[in-house]
Amino acid sequence: MDHTKINLLVRLQHLDNQIENIISLQKGLPEEITALEEDLAFTGKQIDARRKVADEHLKIRQRLNETINECRSKIRIFKEKQTLARNNKEYDALSKQIEYEEKEISQAEIQLQDIAHAEQRTIETQQKGRQLIEENRYDEITEEMMPDDVLQQQLEDLGRQVAHKKEELESIVVETADEVNSLNTKIEEQREIIQKEAKRLLDKYDHLRSGVIQNAVVKLNRNACSGCNTRVPTNRHTMIVQGGFYLCESCGRIVVHERLFDEAEN
Repeated sequence: MDHTKINLLVRLQHLDNQIENIISLQKGLPEEITALEEDLAFTGKQIDARRKVADEHLKIRQRLNETINECRSKIRIFKEKQTLARNNKEYDALSKQIEYEEKEISQAEIQLQDIAHAEQRTIETQQKGRQLIEENRYDEITEEMMPDDVLQQQLEDLGRQVAHKKEELESIVVETADEVNSLNTKIEEQREIIQKEAKRLLDKYDHLRSGVIQNAVVKLNRNACSGCNTRVPTNRHTMIVQGGFYLCESCGRIVVHERLFDEAEN
């Protein structure tokens, strides 16, 4: 067996491991930022929806009040005309117009009451939510219960957290940029060598890493595959110790002696 080929692959895994170690310095920041941004967007939509309802209520209330004032103004005019009515027919016609305007006022007032009741229910719902917050019963709070000021504070807090996490991530990226670029160059060079010398091994390596497995090449640890802890058959130990490799029958990883990783590092 040509052990040089597996040494080349172990070297590639070592370089890829270094890249993974640098990424791990980010401490899951990209995922945290994504989750925070989703929470930020959701909270923003909640606030926007509430503002939209409040603005709509304000517009409707203004329109209804204008309608009521116009109707009352017309009623005053019609009543003045009634005092000057020349006959019963003209008087009755004016009475019908007054009656119509009074109905318009009544309908507008009912709609105003409906809006007032809806706003009162919102206030009571949010008061219940505030009480639950004070009692630390957050699991019982619905979206509607969250008070407006608390929701706004959450939005501001989330915005600050996103900004802070992004600054932290950017700092790590900047600090490790040169090292990452250097490693990527080495990885490309190493892959070109393996492509020429051991294409089948490289294909196997890439196939494993195309899924959830990042450590395609692993050490023999206590006579087992260190990737999945499945024991390696005894009759394969000698081959591994001599610098060969074994394909784990459980996870498919390429198992080698830890000495090869030490050599790759040096």
